[in-house]
Amino acid sequence: MTLEELISSGKLELYVAGVLSDREMSDIGILAVENPAVASEIEKIEKVMIEWLSPQEFQMPDTEKEKQIDEILGRIRKEPKIPLNGIPPVSGNGHHTAPAPVRPLHPKRQPQWAMAALVAGLVLTTGLTVWMAVRYARLAPEATALRTQYQDLANAQNQYQDQMTRMQTQVNLMRNILTRRIELSTVAGNKITSADNYMLVYWNPETKKLLLVDAHLPELSSQQQYQLWALYDGKPIDAGVFDPKDLQASSSFQKDIPNAQAFAVTVEPKGGSKTPTLSNLCMMGKL
Repeated sequence: MTLEELISSGKLELYVAGVLSDREMSDIGILAVENPAVASEIEKIEKVMIEWLSPQEFQMPDTEKEKQIDEILGRIRKEPKIPLNGIPPVSGNGHHTAPAPVRPLHPKRQPQWAMAALVAGLVLTTGLTVWMAVRYARLAPEATALRTQYQDLANAQNQYQDQMTRMQTQVNLMRNILTRRIELSTVAGNKITSADNYMLVYWNPETKKLLLVDAHLPELSSQQQYQLWALYDGKPIDAGVFDPKDLQASSSFQKDIPNAQAFAVTVEPKGGSKTPTLSNLCMMGKL
């Protein structure tokens, strides 16, 4: 992250306020020691905050302000550098050196500036809280929009993954050597379908899975549905209902079928019937 990016991120202001995580506080503190530009920017932020937030009667001269800022906020300075975590700086010969002592305040002025430091610190804390609240209020709509966008993308990803899983399952069934391919054609004499209508299903006797792969059938009224049947020993077995749209039926798994010698389609009331309506028999295919 460049200095410009760090400044625009608002983290230096939060560092001055002392509200970052311990790790982030430490990282920025180390960066301030190693990078004079970062230390200078932190110093500017602290000065501006005190100048702007402190009452006029507690404004400090620059010489006193330099000494009091460290006492109020405990932050790193460029000159002199205050060591992190209380560890004194290391000299060139490898020995630790003590930091330069801070000149004590004049006895007559100390109570005044101590009070000034206290008030300035309290005002700064309150001001930063308000500033952060305003900043959050401005960013909250953007954050909400980003969360909504992320959730939409996550939902789309889940739908795509589900679709890919279903397609892979269908492909695995069709590639299985035991799967039977059954083509259903129009039953002669019926008044529902014509010669150009067709239907294709795959059925695996071992897994009992029945897959409707394709169907080109006329659309029905809203009160009717096509119903697929498996025929075994002359008895019909319900294989589920389906609806074509624009003459095409969506590829989908139907009910599991344990045994079958043929498959047929009838038109039934919406929801299906327990037994097929033979007068509405329109499609059939044998294994």
